Amino acid sequence: MAFIPNFTASQTSGTPSVITLTDTSTGSDVTIASRRVYLLQSNGTFLVPAGNTTDYITWNLAQTSISLDVLSQDSALSITVQWMSGIQTVVTSKTISFAFTAYNQTFYYGLTESQVANANLTASSWWYQNKLILKVEIDSAIQAITFASDIYSAQAALNRATYISTNSSIFF
Repeated sequence: MAFIPNFTASQTSGTPSVITLTDTSTGSDVTIASRRVYLLQSNGTFLVPAGNTTDYITWNLAQTSISLDVLSQDSALSITVQWMSGIQTVVTSKTISFAFTAYNQTFYYGLTESQVANANLTASSWWYQNKLILKVEIDSAIQAITFASDIYSAQAALNRATYISTNSSIFF
């Protein structure tokens, strides 16, 4: 069966700085000997772990998944995985865009917990309005990726959401 490249990316609220890539490719190609990962940011630069000296991350072929501790805030990334031959030429590649939203989603859930702990918050229209704006910005980022693979619009929405969450004393 021919090799069909594919991968997924995920993030958890407990470790929002870490993204996990999982190779979900099917089939085989005997010429593939390694993988490279490129994490392209909306500003045109590549995101790599601290100490990495190249603009890509080497992903050992024996590992189905790789966890990368690279995020300091919510980010929209265009991720390219390249499957390489033994002489380091690209055999095939796949690029998928993702919106990683665990930082702001965790903050948003904290607002929900605050509502449970303090029922009076529901009486404040400004509190609800700001919570809604935060949710709309998170949803806008996800929609930009889902409908258009648009990391630029997604990152702009995530930056607005991050402004709200990092300046919560102004908004909540």
